[in-house]
Amino acid sequence: MKKSKFFKVAGAAAMEAQKDKSFLDKVKAFFRMLADYKKGNYKPETTNLVIGFLATLYIISPIDIIPEALFGPFGLVDDFGILLFGMKYFNKEIAKYLTWEANQKAYDNIEDAKIID
Repeated sequence: MKKSKFFKVAGAAAMEAQKDKSFLDKVKAFFRMLADYKKGNYKPETTNLVIGFLATLYIISPIDIIPEALFGPFGLVDDFGILLFGMKYFNKEIAKYLTWEANQKAYDNIEDAKIID
């Protein structure tokens, strides 16, 4: 991918993320999802979490495809691309979890059928 095209795509993604005012809500939902997973109530799609987790590991890892020490600010290009790629999968799983959570709340007031003599 050419550098100018990458920056156009990255800029468009940044503008879209800026429009999304619910970032903190998604972070909170992520921690609720982890809690529900730990309790055994919710089963996330493994692919979405693994790809998102590996992207996060790559970003915090000192090993880079384009090292910042050699290329300065241009070394952040690969980190930013991987971040966008990983966030796509995290967002997909968070959206699925929020739908699941809304369905759970919709059926909270429903009780099992009781047999009345």
